[in-house]
Amino acid sequence: MEFVLSFLTRERLTPEERALLERVRELTGTFGTYILEADSRDDLVARVDAVLEDPQFYTAYQGAFAVYSVEHFPTIVAELEEITDEDVANLGFAQALGPAAVPSLRHLHRHLLETSRCISRMFAGTTAMPAFSVPSIVSDDPLAFVSAPDVPPPVAEALLAGLRLNPLSLAVGALRFQQRTAERWLGLAIAELLARESRRVLAFMTALTGTEVPAGILPPEERLDLRGLLKSAQAVQEAYVRFNEAAKRSGEPIFPASS
Repeated sequence: MEFVLSFLTRERLTPEERALLERVRELTGTFGTYILEADSRDDLVARVDAVLEDPQFYTAYQGAFAVYSVEHFPTIVAELEEITDEDVANLGFAQALGPAAVPSLRHLHRHLLETSRCISRMFAGTTAMPAFSVPSIVSDDPLAFVSAPDVPPPVAEALLAGLRLNPLSLAVGALRFQQRTAERWLGLAIAELLARESRRVLAFMTALTGTEVPAGILPPEERLDLRGLLKSAQAVQEAYVRFNEAAKRSGEPIFPASS
C-alpha cells in the first residue's frame, strides 16, 4: 500500500500505475473510511472482520490489484530493503497514523521485509518447502478455511491475519487520500493490529518455506510446526471418522434425545 500511495507524489505515472491508484482510491473511500469510523478498539476489530465477510470486498480488491503485475514484486522488496528503522517515522503510513504508531510500524516493516524474503525464495525455487496441501484454503468462499476441519487453527489464524492486513491498509490509505491524521488512539490501534497480524503471517511463511528469521523479529514460541499441525489435524479427522462409523454400526443415535 505504501508503494502504491507513493504514486501520489510522482510527476508522471504509467497508465498501469494511474489505473491502480484510482482503483485503490475507490477502495479506500469505501472500505477504508468505514473502518476509520470505529469508536473503540473492539469496534475497529469488528469492522475489519465485517469487511472480510463482505463478498464485494474481495471482488473490488482483486479487481484493483489485477492491473498490477507480480513482476513488480522485486521492486517492492528492493524498496523495503532500503528503508531503515529511522526512515519508518517519515513514511506516509507513520504520518497518517501519528507519532505514537511509529514503534509498531517499525515492527510491521521488519515483518513485511522478512515475509517478502520468504516469498522471494519461493519464486526463485531456492527453498525446500514442507509438504503442505490444504484443499479448503482454495475455495469460492475466501473464509472457508476458518471452519474447515482440515485446516489447523494456528494456520487458519495466520491466513486470517494475512487477510486483515488488507482492510487495515485501506484505512491508512483513506487517511492519506484525505490528507489527515488519525486520532491518537485510532492510529495506535491500527498500527498495533498491523504489527500483530503481520507477525502471524511471518510465522506461517517461515514455517512454509523453512526460512531462518532472527529471534528478535519472530520469537521461537510463536513459530509454527506445519508438519506437526497437519499431522494432528489429520489424526483428529480420522478419529471423527472412526467414531461415526462405530456409531453407525451400533445402530444407536450419536446424540440421544433427553428423556
